Amino acid sequence: MEQAKRCGDCGCLEGELHEPGCDLEKCPFCGGQLISCGCAERMFYPDFSYCTDDPFCGLPEEVYKHGLSEEQWNEWIDKLFEAGPVPYIEYPNMCACCGELWPDMFKVPDEEWDFYIEIGERDKMLCRKCYDRIKELIDGVIDKC
Repeated sequence: MEQAKRCGDCGCLEGELHEPGCDLEKCPFCGGQLISCGCAERMFYPDFSYCTDDPFCGLPEEVYKHGLSEEQWNEWIDKLFEAGPVPYIEYPNMCACCGELWPDMFKVPDEEWDFYIEIGERDKMLCRKCYDRIKELIDGVIDKC
């Protein structure tokens, strides 16, 4: 059996709980990064969103500037304890086409990604070689039209 991996931030072993405040700890509600997912804010302010035209992201100005109240924070902590913390398990990034583990990440404009990658696959990771191959295949068909 392969040796357990360690969290790259707090150093806990797979199967163990992250240290409090670890950057890699997952939220038990959304699966995102616990320290920045926004679930605590949405618990009290359902319209909260990082992506909004509202300068305060759907929060009261006081909460936006100073955070949740102590009472709200304690209620959120209680809810986290009820749900239970998420133990660390390393799930490798891999290309959805070829299966390459830990491919280098790259960035393309959203419009380009949406054009070349079919709708049900857009949330997956691709290596650059597979992405370029998909582009060549699609561009080859478009050129023939």
